[in-house]
Amino acid sequence: MERTDLDQWRAREVARLLALVETQRRYYQEIVASIPVGLMVLSANLSILLANRAARKIFGLQAGDSPHRRMDTILPTSLLDRIEEVLKTGVAATGVGVETTRDKRRLRVGILAIRNWDEEAAQEALLTIEDLTSVEVPTWLQTVPQVVPQTVPQVALPALVVETTVIEPASPPTPIIEAPSAPRPAVSASEFVDNVDAIIWAAELPSMNFVFASPQAEKLLGFAPEHWTSHPSFWLDRVNNADRDWVARSYQRAIESGAPHSCEFQANTRGGGSLWLREYSRLLPAAEGQPRYMIGVAVDVTERRMLEDQLVQAERVEAVSRLASRMAHDLNNALMILTGYSEELLTALPAGSTMRADVQEILTATERVGGLTSQLLSFARRQGQPAAEIELESALRKISLRLDALLGTHVGLDLRLSTEPNRVRADATQLENVLTAIVERARQGMHAGERMALQTSRLEIREDLRRPNAPLQPGSYAVISIIAPSQPLDGEGKAALFECSLPGKEPWDDVAATLSRAYGIVRQWSGDISVSNAYAASEFRIFLPRVDAPVDVAAGPTAAVAEPQAPTPEPTTPLATILVVEDEAGIRALVRKILRRQGYQVLEAANGQDALALLRDQAQRVELLITDVLMPQMGGRELVERLQTQGHDMKVLYVSGYTDDTTIYSGDVPAGTAFLQKPFTLGSLLDKVKEVLAK
Repeated sequence: MERTDLDQWRAREVARLLALVETQRRYYQEIVASIPVGLMVLSANLSILLANRAARKIFGLQAGDSPHRRMDTILPTSLLDRIEEVLKTGVAATGVGVETTRDKRRLRVGILAIRNWDEEAAQEALLTIEDLTSVEVPTWLQTVPQVVPQTVPQVALPALVVETTVIEPASPPTPIIEAPSAPRPAVSASEFVDNVDAIIWAAELPSMNFVFASPQAEKLLGFAPEHWTSHPSFWLDRVNNADRDWVARSYQRAIESGAPHSCEFQANTRGGGSLWLREYSRLLPAAEGQPRYMIGVAVDVTERRMLEDQLVQAERVEAVSRLASRMAHDLNNALMILTGYSEELLTALPAGSTMRADVQEILTATERVGGLTSQLLSFARRQGQPAAEIELESALRKISLRLDALLGTHVGLDLRLSTEPNRVRADATQLENVLTAIVERARQGMHAGERMALQTSRLEIREDLRRPNAPLQPGSYAVISIIAPSQPLDGEGKAALFECSLPGKEPWDDVAATLSRAYGIVRQWSGDISVSNAYAASEFRIFLPRVDAPVDVAAGPTAAVAEPQAPTPEPTTPLATILVVEDEAGIRALVRKILRRQGYQVLEAANGQDALALLRDQAQRVELLITDVLMPQMGGRELVERLQTQGHDMKVLYVSGYTDDTTIYSGDVPAGTAFLQKPFTLGSLLDKVKEVLAK
């Protein structure tokens, strides 16, 4: 206001205005003086200009102390350097931890540059000081002072501090102050609380009523912070019924012991669903020693729980698969002996013998058992076709037409595909087989008129379990969800759903077998299948890795057409030398007998080590090696590699009832190499030997 304007005012009006300003000044002084946080204003040369009651108490200052006392007599040099840096750059510093040089007090200091009222070009430093010496506060909370609501917002503190005069300055304070022009902190404590990806909360003891919840409370659970603080029962209402009792007991024990607490439970969302929260909490001691508040952090761990559950499922399925494969391998060895000697006996019996029918029954039974072992082995082998890039939603529209026909008129199918196309690596034909198996299982227990939903979505997996065999690695996935109203599965039922199973006499036995194969196919595509109970329904989810590259518009891959093979010529060397390496003595004796009958010279060994020792002493050249793949001490693959390094040049015929080496099953073997699956007939063995020798 200009001086000429004041001249027009009456003296009484001016006196009344000055009295009002003085009253306001004293009012704000009393408010700021009572704030429990220490507040100080320092000049550019680090002299104390202003301080409130809390700051005076922290540093032991008296009202009669020199108003120009420098801070270098109280604080360490590191903090003084930080203050000078803030004054020079204008960039605020928050949460600076220091220890006083005199009485070793632990302090947390905030520094903000403000403009001097008398000289606009001059800078002063505003300090906020918190004494942490007598209060043990969690490390994460030391950077978040707003967990328990404060009386005065932090952003209002700079203007109030300058109006507080506990140590009298050289000139009277100016009652009206402009807002400081220095830049605000890059991230304030309140912004940290608002944006941290977790719920930060505080509850009053002993009622356990929430007195504070950060904005993430609404983002994660759907309930606004006001709902948390205004509903006294929400402390337990937020916990799912399945976990409510034990969570309440767990917190009660933590309150009684006073120890830090953590737990993991299902929490209810506003939409009626649930998610998993991992909660860390502790008591906040009050001045009198009795805790008044409990403070905590709740983190959404739903994704981690899903990954861990699927990892357990994958490990269990893998263990059962390996057990079934090992059993099939041993069964095939026994079946090989039964089949071979039964054929020998059938050949030796005269045409009119009554025993021929009995031997034929033995052969028929071994063929049936051999079929079962083949099905067992199929679960452990790679089932999927080579994956190609496909547009998922386009493929599902075509597949849904056939699924509609499968469900018939009694059960409906709702298609809810994402508007954003998802490109994945899969085989469209086998994807249809996978969905058919899941839809068949999902509709069990559904009633006429009910509807099943098939929908797609996207999921970004950020959790890294740091395990190479984790079913889903971090990345972007397209998710196919099949949701059907049905009886919820218990934990054991879900765990066993994708385990190896053989087709049986009942229809659901076939469904279980196809589910196992579907699981193996999706895992081959680096995806996974999970099942969960949601909203009184079963939800199957298929995870397929997304690819960003566009689908190749070139013609799709065509099935390779097998060229007609010329008749297998007879071996040019009818009396070739063959080395048979087999750990099962019965099979080894049978193969030796059949080959020698055909005129071959046969050497034999029980394992790879014996075979190497035999060849060291054998001067005659071996044209063909017949070896089992899985043997003790040294398997067939390692034996062949060792022979090649030693300069042995021979053709190889692998035989096995089971092998983990998928290249052998797929035919991806070097030239001069072949594979024969156990149990095989004697005729098929002789045909394969002639074929390999002729190459």
